[in-house]
Amino acid sequence: MATLRFKKRIEGSAEDIFALIADFANYHCWLSRSKSFGTISEIAPDPVCLGTTYLDAGPSGARRGTVTEFEPPVKIAFEQPIEIKNGLLRGKIDIGVRYVLEPADGATDVTRDLTFEIHGPLAIARPLIVSAFRDENERLLAALGRRVETGAGPEG
Repeated sequence: MATLRFKKRIEGSAEDIFALIADFANYHCWLSRSKSFGTISEIAPDPVCLGTTYLDAGPSGARRGTVTEFEPPVKIAFEQPIEIKNGLLRGKIDIGVRYVLEPADGATDVTRDLTFEIHGPLAIARPLIVSAFRDENERLLAALGRRVETGAGPEG
């Protein structure tokens, strides 16, 4: 299993940042749609807690996720495997996301670890998948920072 780590210092409290991350039903208020992200629905139970399940549906496919770690306002993690069926490129990607929030000089250091394992013929596209994962995670953290620091909604 591979891991990509993303870090961002956000000028805001860990409590506010955690609340945004854990509010699956309102991601659309701060994160625009992309090739990976569409909408989050079927959240049960809501508000989000350990064991919450959800559907993260985007153009690349649907990810049925489960919250696997929930320690407000410090840690939240979830697993969300995805089946890809794009022509000959088919396979499954096991995806895990874990946030750690650490207060730092009036701001919060946000670490987002993405773990993944690619199965099936899809593995041949690994370089493209890793590049797409990098772009999407950087976009997500930038949008999270904008929302916390300026209150801005998603850029379209």
